Amino acid sequence: MNLLVIESCGFTRLGIYSFLLENESINILDCDSITQAIKEIPTFQPDLVLINATTYCHHSEFSEQLKQFIELVQSAKMYCYIDAQYPVSDTPISVTRDVYILNKQLVTRLLKSIASQTESYLSPSLHNNGRSIFSDQEILVMNYWMSEMPNYRIARKLEISSRTVYVHKRHLAQKIKVRNRLEFCFIYNFIKYLFWPIDQVSRAPLSRQAKEEILTLYK
Repeated sequence: MNLLVIESCGFTRLGIYSFLLENESINILDCDSITQAIKEIPTFQPDLVLINATTYCHHSEFSEQLKQFIELVQSAKMYCYIDAQYPVSDTPISVTRDVYILNKQLVTRLLKSIASQTESYLSPSLHNNGRSIFSDQEILVMNYWMSEMPNYRIARKLEISSRTVYVHKRHLAQKIKVRNRLEFCFIYNFIKYLFWPIDQVSRAPLSRQAKEEILTLYK
């Protein structure tokens, strides 16, 4: 198995090596940034990606480089961890297309699992089936919400009630296991690259009007 590790901290990369060193079936390539990773991916062809997404969660501006990285690792299973107390979950959360998000406290447990059950990380997740955990309408609400659009305007755009918008927001937070908008926004800055319109592979087509409206949020 080819494991790509993207972590800016040298000590953390060394720690990851120490957990997996005895497993000779795991070939590890470590990079300190996605800039370096993008250069190596075509040759290395990772089966599994472990990335510290914390830095990218701090920036709301659209990153063409991060989009390119996500596209390059479409065939790999990816675990994205952030240096925070959330998501509040004891297991990695499957977001879409074999992409998982977890808090950094779970990384040690994940590494032990990879070392002892390597084969299970090579096969695609049957329950995920290449789809998002969010419905199309939830993705629309999520994008409008993160653009600071008020509930009544979201409701008007989607022709639903303000109560339904509120329920969608609550479900979005519950699915990502966060406690408030600030935490959701932090994670959203990274996971938004996993959804249409940035990632056209993971979503079924939306209406033309919905596509055009969402695209304006990334300009």
